[in-house]
Amino acid sequence: MSNYLLSKTSYIKGLQCQKALFFYRHHPQLRDPIPPARQATFNRGHEVGNLARHLFPGGKDATEKIDGKTAKPVERTQELIAAGINVIYEAAFIFDEVLVLVDILVRDGEKWKAFEVKSSLRLSKSYYQDAALQYYVLSNAGLTISDFSLVHLNSDYVLSGALDLNKLFLFVSILKFAKEKLPSIIENITSHKIVLKGKDIPEVAIGEQCFSPYECDYRGQCWKHLPIGSVFELTGVNRAEQARLFNAGYTTTNLVPETEALPLLARLQVLTSESNEVVCDKEKIKIFLETLSATILFLDIENFQPAIPKYQGTKPFAALPFAYSIHERKSNGDLIYRSFLAEPGTDPRLEFIQRFLDDTQGNAIILVYDVTAERMSINLLRQQFPNYAIQLDQRMKRLRDLMQPFQQGWYHHPKMKGSISLKSVLPALVPELNYNSLAIQNGSHAMAIYEKLEDVDLFARAEKITELEAYCHLDTLAMVRVFEVLEKSIA
Repeated sequence: MSNYLLSKTSYIKGLQCQKALFFYRHHPQLRDPIPPARQATFNRGHEVGNLARHLFPGGKDATEKIDGKTAKPVERTQELIAAGINVIYEAAFIFDEVLVLVDILVRDGEKWKAFEVKSSLRLSKSYYQDAALQYYVLSNAGLTISDFSLVHLNSDYVLSGALDLNKLFLFVSILKFAKEKLPSIIENITSHKIVLKGKDIPEVAIGEQCFSPYECDYRGQCWKHLPIGSVFELTGVNRAEQARLFNAGYTTTNLVPETEALPLLARLQVLTSESNEVVCDKEKIKIFLETLSATILFLDIENFQPAIPKYQGTKPFAALPFAYSIHERKSNGDLIYRSFLAEPGTDPRLEFIQRFLDDTQGNAIILVYDVTAERMSINLLRQQFPNYAIQLDQRMKRLRDLMQPFQQGWYHHPKMKGSISLKSVLPALVPELNYNSLAIQNGSHAMAIYEKLEDVDLFARAEKITELEAYCHLDTLAMVRVFEVLEKSIA
């Protein structure tokens, strides 16, 4: 398959940025490391794609090795068509130096129906462009396409009994769209090929396209010249506005003039970058602390979101709590730690509820970081298990948000750089305590690790469980230490 220049991936990449397209083809070594969360998204795509094949069973995979030999998908696809195979997975075609692999190709009399599977609840513009490119190649490679559909997950589907694929997946025909886009597709392909056949790296200034529709894989290369504290770090300012400021010469946050209208946190970011001093509204922090009880439960809940519903009464991507961490701080400052981590591969919800209720008895304030997330987790459990609704309601009424002093701008440290996430607040306020030494450093990674635990051997599982427990422990210990800084700030 060496006689092609473009693929679906590179075509879409070129629409976003032709400099990224050039790097992708000629300098793949410059690509940024793939974050665990993004790799989990790729894995999820494979899982959903394989499941969708069961909508059209009995097909042949054009990419499968035969007798241990490396597959030649384009040639194999033609062999399968000639052999009268009615369903082909990963059918491969080349036209105009563009290679496409169609997720599912189904014979429709003398014509064919094509299906592109997406592991998402909604269809983005890029998905339509991706499918339209495939239609262009297929319709010029000898096939008559009677329909081309995007297949995606149904956000309203609720698992009840056995998994019903016909209800889990939704079909959206893009045939009309694809036909209308043929002229622009030809134009884009021509432009992309000029870039790829050239020797010079395209000159493209950094800007909004570095993030839209996807975060670029080559930011590390293109952004390495940016100074520390660049305007692209401004919190709450959209990428287009950041690019405007940058191109206007305000390359760093301390250069942004007071005349620029900025959100509160971005304005604090600019202010503290200039003064290098902490902003602290002692009176408001004091009022906040006085609303809390003498004994406080610091709580963090971790969820995972399987694309394919696994447990009764759940939807695609439903948030399922699999772990919690609690640091109970007594009135004398003593800490008691409690935690829960669900057995991988089992429905965690009922045991989670029972353990959570046991560990949060009493009337002490439950302090969380970002109350919206924790409230959503508890409320979903309340809806799914109404027998526990009264007890869970009592816990929700006790929730308070440690993020509030930072969100309201009552406390802002220059090293927070406008960010109020716990991962930014902790190293700024408590530099001796951070996530850098942990194998798991954020919630997205924790979720991805947990989802795969049932598929690994016992030794690897034990290691990953230890890593998850360390991450969960630090999440609430971090809250305790940040809380102590707030206490000291008003002393």
